Amino acid sequence: MLTRRHMEVGTGLVLAALGTVAIVGSLENGIGWQEGGPAAGYFPFRIGVLIVVLGLAIAVRYAMIDRQRRPAETAASDPSHATETVAAFDHRFFEPGALNRIALMFVPTAVAAALLPWLGLYLGSVLFLVFSMRALGQVPIWKGTLISVAVMVAFYLIFEIWFQVPLEKGVVLPLLGLE
Repeated sequence: MLTRRHMEVGTGLVLAALGTVAIVGSLENGIGWQEGGPAAGYFPFRIGVLIVVLGLAIAVRYAMIDRQRRPAETAASDPSHATETVAAFDHRFFEPGALNRIALMFVPTAVAAALLPWLGLYLGSVLFLVFSMRALGQVPIWKGTLISVAVMVAFYLIFEIWFQVPLEKGVVLPLLGLE
């Protein structure tokens, strides 16, 4: 059974691994001082070390938390010990059906990201938002389409017109003459 304790320890270890990647990358760029100041890896190295230390601290902290729930009468006499918080770390992390809800969001997001080069940000986002609103919020398709198109028109006006930052159009929009 996967518990919150497992997830906290795993998160700390993943964070430490990411910090290690930052450290290794920094070492390739140099971490000392050069004639003109710090080398390219000077600050990333220190940030990487900090991330590793904090990740390991998180992993150790949650691995060492008291695993036993204290009796209710002892807890009532000692309010400094939060029994509910400690006990929560050994409960199941995913409730029944949670993985289905996660997959319901992850799979369409991954598909939308994979189709981004072809559909572009605007069309891909409209399709993703319509699907998400229908699947998760039970919003009627006509309403989801209206909201999604309105959001993407707002994005177009803000980014393309106001900020003059072109976003990915993909292959489909230029073929339709909507570039």
